[in-house]
Amino acid sequence: MYKLRKFYPPGFDPQQYWEDRYAQEHIAGRSSDEFRKQGFWPLMERHLPRDKKVLDAGCGVGGWIVFLKEEGYDIEGIDNAARMVRAMTEYDPDLKVKIAAIDAIPYPNNCFGGVVAVGTLEYVEDKVDEALREVNRVLMPNGIFFLEVPIINGLRRFFYIPLKDLERWLKGKNNRPVFANYFFGRQELRRKLDEAGFTVITEQPHELPDDHSHYGLYVDWKWLRGSQPYRLNIVGLAIKKLANIVSPWIASTGMVIVAKKR
Repeated sequence: MYKLRKFYPPGFDPQQYWEDRYAQEHIAGRSSDEFRKQGFWPLMERHLPRDKKVLDAGCGVGGWIVFLKEEGYDIEGIDNAARMVRAMTEYDPDLKVKIAAIDAIPYPNNCFGGVVAVGTLEYVEDKVDEALREVNRVLMPNGIFFLEVPIINGLRRFFYIPLKDLERWLKGKNNRPVFANYFFGRQELRRKLDEAGFTVITEQPHELPDDHSHYGLYVDWKWLRGSQPYRLNIVGLAIKKLANIVSPWIASTGMVIVAKKR
């Protein structure tokens, strides 16, 4: 597990920046097709129970909670950003959302048949193990945990991470980097899930569904960026294609895991 740290200008609050940016998103303008096209949706639909309550842990501006509600799931959500929760309830007063973090879930034991955490666990600084235990606690026996996290892929392990460590060494003498997120090792996360009381059912690499886009390559390497958000230039597309020929895990931004509470 690698703790990514970034340098920001004096006075810049990254948490506030992202809260403001996400809160401004217009949930109603996001088509259901945007979520249905995600590569992991068939996996989520196959394993997430429709006959039991489901929790979206770290629901952000409510994209997945709104979509899953439309799909007929009995879904509730938590997020630790009050502004995002307020934006969701203003959009749909019937949405069941609470202000809370995944490492301190305000629900009793064994009350959910499934928990979804898409793009959540990587932001829980120094409390990943506590978060996994909390998810296990609120799940019913044999309950399903569906999570998606960024990973330490081949390109990050051998190029991006060493360069970030060098940057921190060079700039850290006069500046203090701020925690951004974690990258997870595949085997390490499986071990943490096992220690928290889960059995992994399946895993798969995850990337944006658009053939011309790639979240990780776009964010990690500025020189691979195209003219539109997350679109790659010709060099980026060539690297993506070559990496996927060898193995989808070499450049995959993240991975999806389906686990079951023991």
